[in-house]
Amino acid sequence: MRGLPRSDADTVRTVLVTGGAGFIGSHVCEALLHHGVRVRVLDDFSSGRKENLAHLTDKLEAKLEICEGSIESPVAVARALEGVSDVVHLAAKTSVAESVVSPELYQRVNVEGTRTLLDGARAAGVRRVVFAASSSAYGDQCAPHIESMEPQPMSPYATSKLNGETQVRAFARGEHGDTTKHTAAHTVAHTLAHSAPDGVSMRFFNVYGPRQNPHSSYAAVIARFAERITMNEAITLYGDGTQTRDFVHVTDVARALIVALEATKPLGGAVLNIGTGVATSIAVLADLMQRLATREVAVLHQPAREGEVKHSVAHTEAAAKLLDFRAQIQLSAGLGTMIGIQGRQ
Repeated sequence: MRGLPRSDADTVRTVLVTGGAGFIGSHVCEALLHHGVRVRVLDDFSSGRKENLAHLTDKLEAKLEICEGSIESPVAVARALEGVSDVVHLAAKTSVAESVVSPELYQRVNVEGTRTLLDGARAAGVRRVVFAASSSAYGDQCAPHIESMEPQPMSPYATSKLNGETQVRAFARGEHGDTTKHTAAHTVAHTLAHSAPDGVSMRFFNVYGPRQNPHSSYAAVIARFAERITMNEAITLYGDGTQTRDFVHVTDVARALIVALEATKPLGGAVLNIGTGVATSIAVLADLMQRLATREVAVLHQPAREGEVKHSVAHTEAAAKLLDFRAQIQLSAGLGTMIGIQGRQ
């Protein structure tokens, strides 16, 4: 990949990563540092972990600054944005179940917190904001999911992330204030001939990989299966196991975010799927992981969970066209490293 843009004085730019101590955020920080970029992390450590960044802070060449604070705080946000050229916005509450019980928390953090961040970014003259959106915006529609589909969020979490997309689109188009209408379609290949600020929203599908906490609210089935298999404990399938997901490795997700930062043309608030375009059933996943681990564990069957999406897979052509991005890591390769790491813990 090309290097990230530099300032007129040819000094190294600083990128702010909100939620940078989390599972995905720590991989983004690592990738940015490998590109020679200064990285500043804003994280309240409610779910992020300092140990996720420990291997980076120990490196002599690592230009990493960690700011403890919340995106809900205008003061913390303003301080974190000082001297920053670009932002990767990952900080969020991520539990669907929790959002149903405490929707006001998701409104406060995911909606109001994103507004605070974007207001601060606008005031600080940030060049581009890359926002971590969610495939939950599609709800239980027929797959593959394409960005032009009408959003059908099924939880307060999904609604809050969809609201973030709307805010980023307004930010990229120079609009001020709260814009909460959900558009019927997003023509993602369309960009606007305007100066900074710019933005893009990237709808992550099922992200997995090293440093994913199997007990966190975000942790998907792979992290839980990996932990159980390496401990020779039973795994649980809900329903008949034919439900499918698009599993994308965290390294590919980090690369997608950096490609978006590198883009030389305005992205105009585009919405892009980040996945592999490959559907894998949960039953097939369970078999594959056991084969890779060369061990067999008991499989427990439970009734299907109410409200669970049956099929989720990304249509990936928009990201390929706009950013020349395609996921590269095949599931078997990604799972092999995941199981190996779990086994050494």
